[in-house]
Amino acid sequence: MTMVMRSVAAALFVSVAHPGPAATLYVDDSVSVSGEGKSWESAFKTIQEGIDAAASGDTVVVAEGTYVENVQVNGKNITLTSVSPADPAVVAKTIIDGNKAGSVVTFDGTETETCLLTGFTIQNGKAQYGGGITGGTPDRQCLATIRNNVFLRNRADGG
Repeated sequence: MTMVMRSVAAALFVSVAHPGPAATLYVDDSVSVSGEGKSWESAFKTIQEGIDAAASGDTVVVAEGTYVENVQVNGKNITLTSVSPADPAVVAKTIIDGNKAGSVVTFDGTETETCLLTGFTIQNGKAQYGGGITGGTPDRQCLATIRNNVFLRNRADGG
């Protein structure tokens, strides 16, 4: 192997073995148009856009507001958080509202304990199982960490 090929191979290994630093992405339903999510000024308008743009290890920070959506974490080990998850006043004003159209937050079951959902009021979910939060199967159990959330008016018809 020539010296150039060894250098390229080593650089390729380093870039694959050590991914770049984790990103922080921003969501704010008060922006007029969704941006790239890299700052408050260019925030995404929906939580799902933030999740979709995130990679495992990233943090998605959500501004106070009511987000009428049913979000899918899709197996990503991310932190999904309000701006101040330990502040009850912020949690009360950072709402994910499922609009009775399914589970409010769905995990696919491959998330580990490094996946964190924190600092939200999760409300108006309605589903067969897990109106507020659902995820996993008997052979794919979700291990996501869920803390500092309030659950209101969620309904599950089965189990």
